[in-house]
Amino acid sequence: MCAATSEQGTGEVRSPGADPRLRPGWLRTDPYPQLIGGREATGGTPRPITDPSTGLQPASYLAATPEEVDAAITAARTSFDTGVWRRMPGPRRAEVLEAAAAAIRADAPRFAALEAFDTGKGVSGALANDVYEAANAFSYAAAVARTAHGDARRATFPPELLPGGGPRILTVREPEPAGVVAELLPWNGPLMTGSQRIASALAAGCSIVAKPPADAVVTLVELGRVLGEAGLPPGVLNLVLGSGGTVGEQLITDPRIDLISLTGGTETGRRVMAAAARNLTPVHLELGGKSPVVVFADADLEQAVGWAMMAAFVNMGEVCVAGSRLLIEESVYEEVLHGVAEAAAGLPVGDALDPKTFIGPLISEGHADRVRGYVSRALAAGDAEVIGSPALPEGLGPAFVAPTVLGGVRRGCELEQQEVFGPVLAAMPFGSEAEAGEIANGTSYGLNGTVFTRDLERAFRFADTLDCGEVNVNCHFAPDMNGGRGEPRKASGFSRTGVDAYTRVKAVNIQVHSG
Repeated sequence: MCAATSEQGTGEVRSPGADPRLRPGWLRTDPYPQLIGGREATGGTPRPITDPSTGLQPASYLAATPEEVDAAITAARTSFDTGVWRRMPGPRRAEVLEAAAAAIRADAPRFAALEAFDTGKGVSGALANDVYEAANAFSYAAAVARTAHGDARRATFPPELLPGGGPRILTVREPEPAGVVAELLPWNGPLMTGSQRIASALAAGCSIVAKPPADAVVTLVELGRVLGEAGLPPGVLNLVLGSGGTVGEQLITDPRIDLISLTGGTETGRRVMAAAARNLTPVHLELGGKSPVVVFADADLEQAVGWAMMAAFVNMGEVCVAGSRLLIEESVYEEVLHGVAEAAAGLPVGDALDPKTFIGPLISEGHADRVRGYVSRALAAGDAEVIGSPALPEGLGPAFVAPTVLGGVRRGCELEQQEVFGPVLAAMPFGSEAEAGEIANGTSYGLNGTVFTRDLERAFRFADTLDCGEVNVNCHFAPDMNGGRGEPRKASGFSRTGVDAYTRVKAVNIQVHSG
């Protein structure tokens, strides 16, 4: 458990590490720099780092200059073209990745506290999940680096073309790294998601220019330092800080970039694809979700209630695979709906650095206002009714939103169709399996879906019905998020998964017998 305390700030701006809610020295830099070619670059413009729990700004980061972004791309391009990493034997690359995993585990309390401080997620959850998954991502990537292989098949020419089939051909298909990757990372889970993406790209042999989210830079800069200390050659991973409109735009329009990878919102995905089209740069996207959690009357309802609550409210609902729509068979609708509302009402709300907190602040006051806007518009239009929305504890700032359960949600309304990305659950009844499938597939998203039933045939049948990349049966989150994710569909993105997302296949045809 993290040793950070729940003591509130006093309103003053402190120097890095002086916040009593963090151990001295855990915020190691002010300002946080770029990491370019194995060195820290400090030529940019200072921008504040805001603690969403308190609203204070105890540290800052440097927004990269255009020259620094250019230098980062040059460093990545040089490291890839010279082969310092991609030509390193897989077992040697694995040693670096394993060393990074070990370093994250050894420094877990600090990483968890910094992630909570930077994003608002509860520190206990950050320690148990985000830091665990971050370290696991590098362990998983190390295993892939050790065992990566291609395939081979024999072929002959048609006998009508060449007597006896002519020479025999062996076709070898081998994976190659995609090249220099521009990795654009999200603010809701920068350490975990950043580790998964960066570890996969490194396992494939790529060089990277990563842009942390402007609202949450700390843990990714610390991760970059860990990788350098673990033995990653200079220039293989570079980090540049700043906004998507400046730093991100420069990255995705540079012709030296071979692959653009974005984890973020759907509108951002559209802009990235349009910009990437200028150079015909391949794009890997994981975007939004409006995932349905479907509860049939024959399910274990106690289990379904617990999972539905977790699916909606873990990480304050700021999760791409959040179960933000709850579809319940009519005969058990009231029981399940009120059970979820009662469970949500008991969730501890408070400072992200308090180990007891489950619901912390959202990433910013502006995002909290956006989430509250969805609720107020739905209620004003008669599109939903409040089933549960507990009062917030006194003294919390404007970035906090109570875990809210809305029932009787009208099909097709804004709340049911759009990704809220906050602690808001939209519930609605259904009368038949066919209707449940229509509602579940009735949005533009296709990332994730969940079904609760004791009927094994129904489970497989409904999984086939769901138009999404990943289906959960009688659970919602998988314990290992590094290797089991499916490919998102529709507005959820267009991507391959894991290390495969950062590779391309080269076929080599070899004559092995002259015939």
